[in-house]
Amino acid sequence: MSPPDLVRPEVSIDEPPPVLGTWPRLYLAVAGWLAFQIVVFYLFARTFTP
Repeated sequence: MSPPDLVRPEVSIDEPPPVLGTWPRLYLAVAGWLAFQIVVFYLFARTFTP
């Protein structure tokens, strides 16, 4: 009697993101948005600090 075959999960290829076409572009856009917000909030805090 031979052991049962091991079930291997199927290799799935990641689908592209719904916007910007590739994951690196999406990551760059998110990092850019974060940097923009940091700069805006820094300037806001510096302007309105007594």
